[in-house]
Amino acid sequence: MVDAIAVPGARIVTDAWGRIRDGKPRIRRTNPNNHSILNVPALIAALALLPDPIREDPGKIVLPLRDKGYVIRTIGFSAENGPSSQAICTPQRLKILHDTDEIDLVARLLRVGEFVARTDLPSPARQLAEQYKVIISAGLPSAKLRAVADGLVQWLRANPEFAEAIESPSDEFTAEDETPTPTLIDLSTLSADETKKRLVSHYKIERSDKIRNAKVKQFADDHAGHVFCENCTFEFERRFGEHGKGYIEVHHKQPLAAILPNTVTRLVDLLLLCANCHRMVHRKSPPLSPAKLEAITNLRYVNPS
Repeated sequence: MVDAIAVPGARIVTDAWGRIRDGKPRIRRTNPNNHSILNVPALIAALALLPDPIREDPGKIVLPLRDKGYVIRTIGFSAENGPSSQAICTPQRLKILHDTDEIDLVARLLRVGEFVARTDLPSPARQLAEQYKVIISAGLPSAKLRAVADGLVQWLRANPEFAEAIESPSDEFTAEDETPTPTLIDLSTLSADETKKRLVSHYKIERSDKIRNAKVKQFADDHAGHVFCENCTFEFERRFGEHGKGYIEVHHKQPLAAILPNTVTRLVDLLLLCANCHRMVHRKSPPLSPAKLEAITNLRYVNPS
């Protein structure tokens, strides 16, 4: 059985049996001709709101993932003994054929779980989220889950403001209450314990270093070796010398919903920003567009010279 993670406590009895042979796990379907039951790879893809994988390489695979255009190479699980000789398998990481990147399934399923648990989802997303939870809670690998997953993915594409909220970078600042209750504080005795620890789970987006590096190189080649913010022109090398040479942050012009594994990122989709401009873009949801960022920067910036 598979620990669904996205719905706490839900475990799905899979249509598979397995054994250890030659030191390796061997898994076979119990009912290979029953298409109303998802096999293990298709089940994991549907749970994680990934596109439906295909079984064989058609020779035209396009990465990042594209609907009906990728083949799962491996899925890693952690396993422990369950009841009645069953194993409780928790999905860990997924690898795609012809690609070196991995998808962190634990983090992704936690993100999916947070999304379907939201109380502010409009219809029909709310209805789809409820169907998703009901199907998983039933504990059966029903093919209906695939249709619900496809519906949720399509809805996220059409509503980037919601996708952005659940796909925002892990280092995003969380806004505090802007109108706190005034409190008199004796500054001479003020102290705080900053050593306490708490567990925080978040979804980590798998970005491509190759396209990021290509964007920076292209920009440097076009500007005589200089790399600077495309919005405010701040250059780290001029401010920090050799220590800042070549440093810049790379921003996706489109909302991060585009990073869901369905869209190919091109160099023209990226924007080089300094840390300040990048933070301001993501300070609120949805993020600022490049045009809006430029407009408010020009409105408030006064050149000291």
